[in-house]
Amino acid sequence: MFSISRINSNRPLVIAIFAALVVFYLVYLTVSQSVTFSALQSSLNAKIAALRNTETTTGEPEKVVDRDIVHLSNVQNDELEFRSGKNIFFIVSTLSPEGVIKLTARQACAIESAARSNADWKVFPLFVATTWFNSSNNEFISPLLRYCNIHMRYIDLETFAFGTPLESLFTKHALQNSSYIVEHTADVLRLLVLYKYGGTYLDTDVIVRRSFDLLLPNYLGSEGSGYVANGVINLEATGYGHRFAESCLNDLAEHFDGQVWAANGPFMVTRNLQKFCNVSEVANMTRARCGGQLSVHPPDVFYRIRYPRHDWFFYPERTEAVMTSIKDDILVHMWNKATSGIQLKVNSTAAYVKLAHEYCPNVIKTCDEFF
Repeated sequence: MFSISRINSNRPLVIAIFAALVVFYLVYLTVSQSVTFSALQSSLNAKIAALRNTETTTGEPEKVVDRDIVHLSNVQNDELEFRSGKNIFFIVSTLSPEGVIKLTARQACAIESAARSNADWKVFPLFVATTWFNSSNNEFISPLLRYCNIHMRYIDLETFAFGTPLESLFTKHALQNSSYIVEHTADVLRLLVLYKYGGTYLDTDVIVRRSFDLLLPNYLGSEGSGYVANGVINLEATGYGHRFAESCLNDLAEHFDGQVWAANGPFMVTRNLQKFCNVSEVANMTRARCGGQLSVHPPDVFYRIRYPRHDWFFYPERTEAVMTSIKDDILVHMWNKATSGIQLKVNSTAAYVKLAHEYCPNVIKTCDEFF
């Protein structure tokens, strides 16, 4: 027969065993989450590498000199630097075949133009798939280092979503299993960054021509297709902007669709704006209808020249019409998904090159023959 005294005498052993089980369980959870996020990072890296295989060249790899290596800081290390709200974010997932940062001239142009046109804003190119670069062989990064308001950081996919509505999305392998892992990761991260820090997100196929101080905070832009685009988004880190970002993250956590290219971008953003503004048509999403605190700008603000004229920036015979049309625009969008294959020589008279010479002069001076 058990006695009360025997149970009491074994109590330290029981407590020790229970504590060990708790520690084991916590370690298991930590390791399993780490494996999940590492798997996402590996999948993303593999996809990016596959997309760039056609650019791989043969020959001996370049020797890397230690003094040329620049290690990026984790964007989470000093989150106080975002407090002003005057932040411009780019999400960059372009890698060289060797797995290091490799900006294209057009991506670098977008970043330089943002820094030049918004000198009192901080510009953060956020790199997803790497934590360092070699300054000696990244010809389009060096011109950006001349700007004191450009701060390159990296996003750690293993930890960035912790404590946010999207933590479960990462742990459920949803992004890892997406058919459009690069695009959908960028769709998710842009809203997650704005949710955490506030500021302006821009696609890397824009040229910024004016200060964003000209616009009231909290805005997106319609591209005229019946949906609101997610290539330009400004949301404050508190108040109405933060609530809208949170609504989008909750929507992504519940309805993420890895099989449809635009499902987690324009479709999702439009759906949440319909709810916030209590209207169904994008044309009726005025600031007054959206609580007086959020604007959906008409297409002519951010996407004035669009399909089927989206390639006019690339043809000299269209330059005069383009430059007249955009003369007062804050930024222009170049539709990289449809135009990336169009080559432009640096001495071309096409509108894109003309704009580059004016708004990203350091980058285009670095180009040899093509921009």
